[in-house]
Amino acid sequence: MGTRPLLVGLFCLLALTLLPSYASGQNAEISGVVRDASGGVLPGVAVEASSPALIEKARTVFTDGQGQFRVIALQAGAYRVTFALAGFGTVIREGITLTSSFTATVNVTMSVGALQESVTVSGESPLVDVQTTSQKTALRTELLNELPTGRSFQNLAILVPGVQIPLSYGGDVGGSGGNLWQTMKIHGSRDDQMPLLLNGMPFNNMNNTGGGYNHTYSLNTGTTQEMTITTSGSTPEARTSGVVANTVSKEGGNRFNAYLFGEFSGSGLQSNNLGSALKAQGLTAVNHIKQMYEINPTAGGPLIKDRLWFYGGYRGLLNTHYDANSYETINPGAPQYCSNPSGCLYQGKLVPDSRNLTAQDYAGDTFNRSATLNLTWQINSKNKANFFWHLTRRNLLNDSSVTQTPESSSYLYSNPDYIAQASWTNPVTSKFLLEAGATMANETWWWVQRGWGPDQPRNYGILDGQDILNVTNAPPAWIVKYELANSTLYGANFVNERAFSHQYNFRFAANYVTGSHAIKLGMQDMFGTRQFTYDQNNSQYWIFNQGAPLGLYQYAWPLADAEHLKSALGVYAQDRWTIRNLTLNYGVRLDYHNAYVPAQNAPAIPFVPAQSYPALTNAPNWKDINPRLGATYDLGSKHSTVLRVNWGRYVASESTATATANNPINTRVISAFRTWTDTSGNYFPDCTLTNTAANGECGALSAPLGQTNITTHWNPATLNGWGVRPSDVELLLGVQQKLTERAVLDMQWTRHSFGNMFATQYLATPASAYDSYCVTAPVDSRLPGGGGNQICGFADLKPAYFGITPNNFVTSADSLGKVIDVYTGFDVNLNARFAGSGQGSIGVSSGRERTDYCSIASLAQIGSNTDTSAGKIYLGNYVGNNINNSGPSANAYPSNLYCSVTPPFQPDWKGLVSYPLPWFGLRASATWQNRPGPQILASEAAVQASPALGRALSSPASLVNFIAPNTLFDPRINQVDVRLAKSLTFGRTRVQLTASVYNLTNTNAAMVINNQYSATWLQPKIIMQGRLIKFGFQLDY
Repeated sequence: MGTRPLLVGLFCLLALTLLPSYASGQNAEISGVVRDASGGVLPGVAVEASSPALIEKARTVFTDGQGQFRVIALQAGAYRVTFALAGFGTVIREGITLTSSFTATVNVTMSVGALQESVTVSGESPLVDVQTTSQKTALRTELLNELPTGRSFQNLAILVPGVQIPLSYGGDVGGSGGNLWQTMKIHGSRDDQMPLLLNGMPFNNMNNTGGGYNHTYSLNTGTTQEMTITTSGSTPEARTSGVVANTVSKEGGNRFNAYLFGEFSGSGLQSNNLGSALKAQGLTAVNHIKQMYEINPTAGGPLIKDRLWFYGGYRGLLNTHYDANSYETINPGAPQYCSNPSGCLYQGKLVPDSRNLTAQDYAGDTFNRSATLNLTWQINSKNKANFFWHLTRRNLLNDSSVTQTPESSSYLYSNPDYIAQASWTNPVTSKFLLEAGATMANETWWWVQRGWGPDQPRNYGILDGQDILNVTNAPPAWIVKYELANSTLYGANFVNERAFSHQYNFRFAANYVTGSHAIKLGMQDMFGTRQFTYDQNNSQYWIFNQGAPLGLYQYAWPLADAEHLKSALGVYAQDRWTIRNLTLNYGVRLDYHNAYVPAQNAPAIPFVPAQSYPALTNAPNWKDINPRLGATYDLGSKHSTVLRVNWGRYVASESTATATANNPINTRVISAFRTWTDTSGNYFPDCTLTNTAANGECGALSAPLGQTNITTHWNPATLNGWGVRPSDVELLLGVQQKLTERAVLDMQWTRHSFGNMFATQYLATPASAYDSYCVTAPVDSRLPGGGGNQICGFADLKPAYFGITPNNFVTSADSLGKVIDVYTGFDVNLNARFAGSGQGSIGVSSGRERTDYCSIASLAQIGSNTDTSAGKIYLGNYVGNNINNSGPSANAYPSNLYCSVTPPFQPDWKGLVSYPLPWFGLRASATWQNRPGPQILASEAAVQASPALGRALSSPASLVNFIAPNTLFDPRINQVDVRLAKSLTFGRTRVQLTASVYNLTNTNAAMVINNQYSATWLQPKIIMQGRLIKFGFQLDY
């Protein structure tokens, strides 16, 4: 088997021995007050919580001098609580169902009598958590199996009001997303800040922010006990705010049980939602399924009764779909690209459609396979250990998008990647509990060029994925190209990539509990390594506008960089103090983050000689004190109305993003632009690209490509010190109202204020280095005010500064002026239980995020879109010389244009219901989502600038936008999914047959639109997939 599994095992054992840690935030509690018949409190009552979910069977505590008790660190499940005291009759409270992180309040009254006398009380499990200030949603495995939804954590989390996913992923209809998207946000949070937790411990990879992103892991739904989604009010155990998704694994039990789930669908079970309106916009085909299936067998039970449990399983998932308006390219090596059935008039010549309209391209050919094993070991009466192993492999055989042609797409494959965990708990006494745990998460993946050509239209192995650096001598036809007129990448994929991520984290906590206090002291630490290699075909990127060459970018690639996270330490102390009806939640967290860049040697590459760089330490070295304060107040003895308030400071998620940004490999000039006038008409740059001066058909290079001198410097005060890390201050006010014994209404107002953002100053090109100009918006009824208005505030670099060596300085935006980034919004949620195991919920989250950086717009070359996810502000059209897969962006310039934006409120509605019908063992369920549509922009190549400036643009690829960001949106997206299930029982075996209909109304709402102002402006690029029928079965034994 090799050494890797052995190393993982030794790592877990060492972690348990030397540095124990485990996140108990996933565990539930039972608390309350015990009184006698006169209302007096009873100290010394033995309170025993028992459940099949506990391998030790029961946990016992005693009430304190105020009659209060608290049982902590309980697994989710059904509980029975027994109260016993000499001279009083025993009271038994049954029917208490706990979900992760929920505190159930159970108050009882004991009457005088013999201890042997017992009174059993049954009733509804508590709905209102009267002690917790966090806003959380727990989705238990039973509900997971009932609802018509895909079976990934993303599909479940999106059902929480306010939780959003990037629309660029195309949404999900019945699991059609194929686990492509792994980032979510809420209340203005940044989607790449989202921690992914497994059994309370993070398993994000080490790439950049370390939040939300992991390419290859696909968790096993069949081995999941429940999922908890925290959206606000996190305790000091959490580093960041926003969405926190925690998946809790099944542990097994003293009774053997097995589970088998299967589901399938295909193109013949999907409706066509290409309506007349879409046809009128030029669409000839829509996104639709090719094939989809899942198989998920699991089993669990006792290896040794009351001593050793197991639960494990396998999950296989295949998902293939066709892309809207995406077709095989007739001639992938052609220099021009046209996506119009009538042809394109390029340079006075009619260029035919480049697409083969009889061969629609398919994408997202995802095949996930994973295996999971969880062992629970009751070592003795006090010590319990868990050992968890998850192995997964993911192949994404064609990662294409609507901005890419098939030959420009990539495919992803990974080594079998794994997560290994070990955890330990020890209730030393009824008041003192120790917890510990460790996780190792390893990922290795490749993004490589997809094969193309008439003889190899789907040869995914055309490149050696083990050595992606062998593409620098690719034929000219393989050079990546971008057509501004239709926003399309073609010819080749933008980048080939190889990545390694090795992440390790530890946690430890000590709990001291009395009836009125729950004190917790803990620490968490994480370290690891990120290694990335990038390459591009011939290290070039050609830009066209309406078929005419505009210019090209040259890259200092292949590029390999490595960064190490030395420590991401968090130490915290917190207490939950109950004083009658008031519960105070208070604590503080110390965060320490230190990363570094090792010494590196870069070999000679095209355009750049060999180079060496020394190690770089303290990149960054951040230290923060983050207090958290919260309180709940129960207005009545029946826990019918609870008020809550919570205030907390959080820091941005980070692993190696800042170290990567400071890596000398990256802070040199990686790419540079030069104009290209194709006077020969051969669509090939007839010039010497290694000559940085103007020659032949090429202009001078915009920057000294790949020189060893560092062109971006960071302010040491930004990289090191206390309280300088990007942060978020959250304030929430809420109320929970129990409407009936089975229904509760929750209302909350939330405010987030993001601070300590970074701004980049371009010192070599101050404001005086630019000429400003205005443009006139086209006359168009779809533009604000009908268009025709003059828009000023655009600028272009003066020719005298073109080619100058950059001198960039990254510093705190607050040191330059006042920057405002504030989210405010409200949430209203109604949750209900119905008779006969039915349940439902409906809610809305509505808010907006105001941004204003006008006070520093002329000091730092920044524009309109904040990117505080990594603590940076890159605004307006600025991407500098970096190009993403959607094409080039204009150079940065100082401007107040669009520097202050206040978007409209955007409600996000979600609902779900599951109800047993009175006939034939049938159960009906449904989910509903109504969320905002995509943002509308109107970007155009700055062809008007030359007459206004009286000269040619320094960068012909510059864009101008006629619409302020985040002010106009496409129609809202409405989705209804339904399921009908039939249950059959044969002794211990239960079989459930399901038929699900996704996108019941067959809506064709746009998820992504063309924001390039042209003949196809606002044309949908991705729409919601059509009505889909899936059949499935579930066997439980």
